Amino acid sequence: MSGAQDGVRLHPMTEAEHEPYHRRAIENYAAINVEAGNWGAERAQGLAEAEYAELLPDGPATPGHHFFTARDEDTVVGTLWIAERDERTGRFAYIYDVRVDEGARGKGYGEAIMRAAEAEAGALGVDAIKLNVHGHNVVARSLYAKLGYGEVNILMTKRLT
Repeated sequence: MSGAQDGVRLHPMTEAEHEPYHRRAIENYAAINVEAGNWGAERAQGLAEAEYAELLPDGPATPGHHFFTARDEDTVVGTLWIAERDERTGRFAYIYDVRVDEGARGKGYGEAIMRAAEAEAGALGVDAIKLNVHGHNVVARSLYAKLGYGEVNILMTKRLT
């Protein structure tokens, strides 16, 4: 794992990288919301597209949004999307998406990308980093807890049949 920690660098995502990333991100966002029980499968793709269009009216050039490709040497191992936000308690970075490529999973890259994200957020001059993780994603929740992220709000649902 120390190799992953030492070798991962975040590079601004190129336009050529952003288009396929954006398409996959929308598909993944739709799928995870179906899996979490938030959306019905028949409407998920449209809802995901609408949310992304609202968040990114100028696409990857939307002010305050930063897209990165994570590389270990010359090998792409994942992606990161963070945005600068303001609230009453101060400025923060919000992680919209962090992804480790399938072939790179289980090798410490998730932790390495998150630590690199912390460095990027620090460079933005923010006071905190926030993110949302779905309750069923136990691997991600475990990683975030290990890195010192604490639960702030917990939304609970009971489905009635």
